[in-house]
Amino acid sequence: MALTIPPFNTETERRRAKSERYLQISQRLLKHAQEQLEQGDTLQASEKAYGAVAHAVKSYGELRGWNHLGHYRFSLILDQLWDEERDPSLTEWYGAVESSHSNYFKDENSPTRVKDRVETARDPVGKLELLRLSAPNQISSSSLSQEQRRRLSLLMQPTAREQVAAEDLPPLEDLPE
Repeated sequence: MALTIPPFNTETERRRAKSERYLQISQRLLKHAQEQLEQGDTLQASEKAYGAVAHAVKSYGELRGWNHLGHYRFSLILDQLWDEERDPSLTEWYGAVESSHSNYFKDENSPTRVKDRVETARDPVGKLELLRLSAPNQISSSSLSQEQRRRLSLLMQPTAREQVAAEDLPPLEDLPE
């Protein structure tokens, strides 16, 4: 059995629409991060950069039908992507953007470091946007390690609470340009 994007159906269309919305929010947050940085608000720039990457990960996870709620699953998705793509930058980015999220609460990073993190956030957002458009690399279920099976099992678990419907995500018009 190979892991692929689900076949075309109503559920797939719902996922695609929601995935696209997460991607649009991601791109908007990345723009906001740059604007906040230019205004000298390093706390907001940090959090917007983290949010941009988090929404890009949600976009990819939604398209794959994966449960993407919470920080833990954020790292599971990046680990799974690393296994499939063999691109070490996918997990390296996690550390960089996670430090941006942490900076929002601790205010420990210099403006130079925050600027670097905002720039770094552009890479995973762009990479995940491209990965969304391509079929995932095929992995035979017989070749999955025990860790990969555990990870995929967690990603495929239904959420304990209802996920937000695409139409309930914030309207783009309400987000500043």
